[in-house]
Amino acid sequence: MIGILFENDEVVVVDKPAGLPSQPGEGVGSTVLSVVEAELGFKPYPVHRLDKETAGCMILARNAAAASAWSNLLAERGVGKFYRAVCAGGPLTDRGSYSDDLVKGGKASSALTRFSCLARFGRNEGVSPAFSFLELELGSGRTHQIRRHMAMHGHPVLGDDKYGNFPLNRQLKKAVGLRHLLLWSYRLEIPGNPPIIASRPRHFTDFLGHWSDFPGMEVL
Repeated sequence: MIGILFENDEVVVVDKPAGLPSQPGEGVGSTVLSVVEAELGFKPYPVHRLDKETAGCMILARNAAAASAWSNLLAERGVGKFYRAVCAGGPLTDRGSYSDDLVKGGKASSALTRFSCLARFGRNEGVSPAFSFLELELGSGRTHQIRRHMAMHGHPVLGDDKYGNFPLNRQLKKAVGLRHLLLWSYRLEIPGNPPIIASRPRHFTDFLGHWSDFPGMEVL
């Protein structure tokens, strides 16, 4: 069963598990769309997408008109989208933003990612670079925006198999069983509603529990 975090007459917000693709593609079996259709009995329309290995809040519309309206709302930044991630190394400051343009298909597009550092850890075990646990707010919606901005600034998301620190990922897979991207679509803020918060992914809890200087699950 896929978790339902919020629903109304227009949309459903599901709690997407890591490893489940958002939509069909070549060689893809089950997807968020197929699971929701089977379990909830309607054909969902994706308002936005999450990468296969990203867990958390994902908005699905109940019909094409709602999908268009909510896509426009997201494009106008009418919905707050907040993520949490564990990165190799971390920003020099505890709060800030990255506004580097991102290029796709030869075209550069503006992009804004705001960050706040919730914890730094890993030094007690001699990890180099140590890790940072970040909350990230999207100020735009570019493909792989968080993953690309973090990598561009030298602190890629752990478990990232496209932009990441591949030797470190392999080391952590062997040492602590890291197998998923440590990026979590944590919270949505929809006007007129309480914040919608996804459940903490098990792989986040498992990974963070390995480090003696992580301040505790209360920061989650």
